[in-house]
Amino acid sequence: MARILRISMAEDAPEGIDLGLTKPGKLLIQNSGANDIVVGYDRSHVLNATAQSYYTISAGLTLMMDIGPGIGFLSQQQLMWFNSPSGVSTLEIWIAD
Repeated sequence: MARILRISMAEDAPEGIDLGLTKPGKLLIQNSGANDIVVGYDRSHVLNATAQSYYTISAGLTLMMDIGPGIGFLSQQQLMWFNSPSGVSTLEIWIAD
C-alpha cells in the first residue's frame, strides 16, 4: 500500500507528517514549490525564529530514500516536521511499500 500526500505549506507554519512504514519501502519527497522547505525531528527545529537543527529541501529538489522498520534514520523517528520559512511552498510525499 502506498500513500501520496500533497501539502500546500503556508509561510512559517510547521506541519508534522508521519513518514513511518510497517515494512521496507521507498520514500520520495519533492519540494515542487518556489521556496525552500526545511525538515527536522522537532517542531522547534524548523520554526523560522528558533530554527536550530534542520535540513533544507531546496525548491525543485526531489529526495528518494529507503525506509521502514530498522532501515535508515527514519526508523527511529517517524514523525518529521516540515516548514516553509520564507514563503508559501508545496510539498509532495510518496510513501511506497
